[in-house]
Amino acid sequence: MNAESARQCLTDIGCSSERISRLAELVEAGRLTEAKQRLRCLRCELMDELHACQRRVDQLDWLIRETDRANTAK
Repeated sequence: MNAESARQCLTDIGCSSERISRLAELVEAGRLTEAKQRLRCLRCELMDELHACQRRVDQLDWLIRETDRANTAK
């Protein structure tokens, strides 16, 4: 992995410029273990966001089913 490809990937996923710069610095310095650790932390953050969105979708699905059920009962 090179710093430029890391920068592009992190930009594409919407990371802050501060986070991008820090990770690119780690890659450029050859501190790949630390870079990997930070990437794993980022992944965990994104998974937490994903799960929060999934819970909201689940609630909407429930509301849609309830609406259908109430409409059918009429």
